Amino acid sequence: MHIDTNKSILIVDNDPSVLAALSARLGGMGYRCTTADGGVRALSKFSSCGADLVITDLNMPQGDGADLAQAIRRVSGVPIIVISGFKDAYRKRLQEITNVSFLHKPFETETLLQLVSASLAAPGSQSDTKVRAA
Repeated sequence: MHIDTNKSILIVDNDPSVLAALSARLGGMGYRCTTADGGVRALSKFSSCGADLVITDLNMPQGDGADLAQAIRRVSGVPIIVISGFKDAYRKRLQEITNVSFLHKPFETETLLQLVSASLAAPGSQSDTKVRAA
């Protein structure tokens, strides 16, 4: 798996242990990671710093991941990976947003790493790709 260490990832989750684990794992692989504990803070960080990829939880009290994905999509085509145990409840909203992948909890770390690598390496990774389930 090729890692482009110039790539930055915004990780969004209201669970501090998830933020720490994902940031440590992806950061340890060479990605530059920024974290936010909800959609409102994430949108602010994305607006000020940008990111090459966004990984977000869906169910968060400070702005859910689907709202965040919609807001980011209005200004950028970066790939977005949505992680949640609530796939069916959000499926229709996510299908309306381009370049979004879905990863159902619980997931294997290797599956996430492959999805991150594929999302960042895809030609035109800011293109209009519909929801993919992993």
